[in-house]
Amino acid sequence: MRDGQASGAVVLDPNLSRDAVWRAGGAGDGLLVRIRRRSPEAVIGVGDNRFDLDAMLIDVRLSEVPAPAKGDTFEVEADDGEPGGLFEVIGLATIDSHRLVRTCEVAAVAEDDLEEEGP
Repeated sequence: MRDGQASGAVVLDPNLSRDAVWRAGGAGDGLLVRIRRRSPEAVIGVGDNRFDLDAMLIDVRLSEVPAPAKGDTFEVEADDGEPGGLFEVIGLATIDSHRLVRTCEVAAVAEDDLEEEGP
């Protein structure tokens, strides 16, 4: 399997990925897509201080979401002990070298945030 095929296959692997509903701009009916959710941690040092940076990333195939953008949302159902939730794209990261998978930085959207936006 070539690297590009492996990148796309990871997003399809049922052990590593999940179904989610993607909504452009966070609105509309949405489109069912496969995603891989990751939460890498990094500890950086500045002077004598150490900061623990938590990021939440979602990998999505560009064949399913050709142009993800800030403000888009991914809604993930809770499944088999895995947490679900609504996640808003807050930044766009890398596209793999074969241009098959885009990594998006996301933030969880709290239910309180949704109530504030309502009428």
